Parts: sequence; structure tokens; C-alpha cells
Amino acid sequence: MAALWSPNTGIINSHVLMSRLYGDAVGRGVLFAFNSEVASIQRQADGYEVGVLQDDFRVLSDIVINAAGLNSDKIAELAGLDVDGLGCRLNYCKGDYFSYSGTSPVSRLLYPVPGEHLSGLGVHATLDLAGQLRFGPDTEDVTTLDYTVDERKKKGFFQAASRLIPGLEESRFMPHMAGIRPKIKGPGVQDFVIRDEKPNGFPNFINLVGIESPGLTSCLAIAKTVRSLVDEGL
Repeated sequence: MAALWSPNTGIINSHVLMSRLYGDAVGRGVLFAFNSEVASIQRQADGYEVGVLQDDFRVLSDIVINAAGLNSDKIAELAGLDVDGLGCRLNYCKGDYFSYSGTSPVSRLLYPVPGEHLSGLGVHATLDLAGQLRFGPDTEDVTTLDYTVDERKKKGFFQAASRLIPGLEESRFMPHMAGIRPKIKGPGVQDFVIRDEKPNGFPNFINLVGIESPGLTSCLAIAKTVRSLVDEGL
């Protein structure tokens, strides 16, 4: 019956974005230790000692920035923070996608009215950089990190997508991918947690918890906010 037109809505290649940010960071002297699981975080008089499970090495730092995504509440708890009392406990929300084979009947992103209680954007139509159409994500509360797409959802995706685009063919829907979003436990819509935990006894421990979509869209703005917290702490 009606729609909002957003001429500046677009898409990016998230992997290329991360590669560019990684390259910029390395060029400025940042050291990375990939595949290194944090085993302990100990508060010290002059900062924090972060212990790593692999190779049993430790890092001393004035500042810790917890940007651990799906494990950000566990990292905060590892440091000694009361994540339940501070409203930082996470739920996992899985979203499946189905691709639509062949030529896309649309050339724009299409979004429905968000779901009840703003639990998600609802199954929407999006395009990748090659012009491949896909639909998703749906919302499903899960307790484990399983990225398998449930093929039994095909008919439901077809029905939801058909409300956006008439004339779609169910046979062209194919399981594509799944993602899992970290949602903060609590009633209604819970905003991102971005804060220095100094008031809670952990100065210069900066928490980023519950950064779900649109965290990627706002990642550079989030970084600027964290930079301001770091400057204040130092």
C-alpha cells in the first residue's frame, strides 16, 4: 500500500572491509594474535594481565577493549564483572538466508515492517555485489552455535518473500547461509552496551556487548566512540 524510499541504502563486501581495516592497523604497528583464546583476565594495579590459552603467553595492558562478539559476555565475566547485574548477558539469535536462483526480479533492497517487539527486521530481500538475490534473515533463539541452514524453512521463506515480491517461484529458493546475532537479555529492544566499566570497579576495561546488526553498518562510528573512551581513560 505504501513504502519509504531510501536512495542511499547500499551494500558492502564485509570481508574486504575487514581486510582493509586489518591492513591499516598493521601499517600503524598493531600486532595481531589470531586463533588465541583468552583464558584469564586479572586486574593489576597498573592495568590488566590477559592470559592466552594457546602457547601459555600473557599480555600486560593499560586498557582492555572487549569486542568479542558472541562471547563478549563471557569475556566480561572472565574479568570479574557481574554481567547479569549489569545487563550484559547474551542470548543467541540465529538467522537463516535462502538465495533465489537465476536473474533477480528486483534491483533494490526491500524491507518489510519490522517484527513484533522489533525482534528483527523480518525476512527481507537483499542483493550481493554480483546481483544475486537472497532473502533473510529470520529469527530463531538458539543455545548453540550451529550455522546449518534448515531446509524445512523453504516454504515459510517463500511465503514471506512473496509478500514483498509477487510472482516468485518456490522452486528457485535454495538454502544459502546462516548467521547468529548476540542479543542482550531483557524485555523489549536492548541497545548496544558501549562503556568504560570504571564505575563498576574496572577502569579502562571497555565493554562492547550485544553488538548485533546494525553493528557492521555503524562499526566506524562505534570505533570513534571507543577511541573517545580510551582518550578519557588515559
